[in-house]
Amino acid sequence: MKILHQLDRPNFKASKSDKILIRYIKEHAEEFCTTPIASLAINCGVSEATITRFVRKMGFASLQLFKLTLTEEMVNNKQRTIISKDITCDESIIITANKLLANNIATLEQTVSGLDEDILLKSVNMLKKAERIFFIGLGNSGFVADDSAYKFMRIGFNARGIDNSHLIMLHMALLHENDVVVVISHSGESFEIIKAVELAKRNGTKLIVITSNRDTILKEYADACIFYETRESILETGSITTKLTQIFIIDLLYTQVVKDTMDLASAFKQRTTEAINILRLENLKLKENKEGIYNAYNSYRFL
Repeated sequence: MKILHQLDRPNFKASKSDKILIRYIKEHAEEFCTTPIASLAINCGVSEATITRFVRKMGFASLQLFKLTLTEEMVNNKQRTIISKDITCDESIIITANKLLANNIATLEQTVSGLDEDILLKSVNMLKKAERIFFIGLGNSGFVADDSAYKFMRIGFNARGIDNSHLIMLHMALLHENDVVVVISHSGESFEIIKAVELAKRNGTKLIVITSNRDTILKEYADACIFYETRESILETGSITTKLTQIFIIDLLYTQVVKDTMDLASAFKQRTTEAINILRLENLKLKENKEGIYNAYNSYRFL
């Protein structure tokens, strides 16, 4: 059986550590094939012996043979797996557009149908009471973390988005019980995120986790865990569908916070909008001054 297929449907009973490895390989297949076993163990948060046993369960005599086979399989399937399996190379761009649209809509519909209203409202209440809100994420989830902090900052919250693992750990070390950390992690198994969450929880901080992994270890630390659906293939990681779904959940929480604090949120949004407009007006004046100087110079040249 091919590796990529077996990762989705193992022919053995996968342990907790096996599931961590499977998730890691799906998210970082190319990196897995080029990283030494010692570094893989650190990145995944499992032992080297666990990786060796996993490879044997998958039917390979050695890790090196497993990596070579996986690399060859990815090369052979690259065209098919880096985009949605429903899309063909000979179809028109409009057909592709409609397929992508349908895929995004279906993913959002599945996500909404699986949402827990009590968990959502609990998350909203934590956000409203927070002294500070930290949105953390790595890679593509880091982009969403930065955007999320910006949204909440515009309505008066002390919010910050962090997408660097070292900075995340520094901030997690200085948290207190009045803070809230919103963890955005597609895999739910990133070693750096798990360590950051453990550190934040030791400081008594409230944690909201947004992930696609219903078996994530982050559930053990979270005060609220919000799950979303995903349709990514192994090499399609970072697709717009995943970011769209993450942003949708953040926007849902944001919208409910605004609904609950409409007068205050509107006042802060007005003030922050006016502050940004100050810069826009100054930039406009600067542009007009430059054009005036340029036009005066050209007039002088032709005198």
